[in-house]
Amino acid sequence: MTTQGPVHLRWRAASAAPETETFPDLDAALDAVEARWETLQDQAPQILDARRILLISTDQLKAAMVEDDDEAGS
Repeated sequence: MTTQGPVHLRWRAASAAPETETFPDLDAALDAVEARWETLQDQAPQILDARRILLISTDQLKAAMVEDDDEAGS
């Protein structure tokens, strides 16, 4: 599932303004979300395309991470 980049990971940490991180493609952004899920899960993470249009919502990321956990437990 490679989407041409850059793509942006956006989340809300302690401040009111969202934080963002840029990745070369969607796969890299998803890998970062998976690696930091324990921290990001309560910070409304979203993945945006190069124009900053929503690609993957917080709910979709949560569903994907739960799916990954289920598969790892099998």
